[in-house]
Amino acid sequence: MDGTSCVLKPSKKGLLFSDVKCEIVHVNTVDTIKNKYTVKDYSDSCKAQSIKDIIGLPSTKDCIGYIKGNMLPDFPINKADILSAEDILGPNLGSLKGKNDNNGPVQIITGCIR
Repeated sequence: MDGTSCVLKPSKKGLLFSDVKCEIVHVNTVDTIKNKYTVKDYSDSCKAQSIKDIIGLPSTKDCIGYIKGNMLPDFPINKADILSAEDILGPNLGSLKGKNDNNGPVQIITGCIR
């Protein structure tokens, strides 16, 4: 990165670690991120997250498509609420489970003849 080297040392249990000494540590938490939003925006974000749970955990893209297509009449949230919910609370873990690209093991066929 910047030309400095990093030394990894084994711990007592064998796990490698680096003894990093840093004066400033920046960690994004829900509290620090939600301070960028108003109280109403945060409340609407929480409402959007709970509604996504109720309607079957759609992806953010699908949920925005439902709103744009007016597929859910009288929907109390909008696109900004969904995007701010993902920014503040992170992706909905329930909607991520089972939606990866892994299609299972690949069958390997060998050329052995019996």
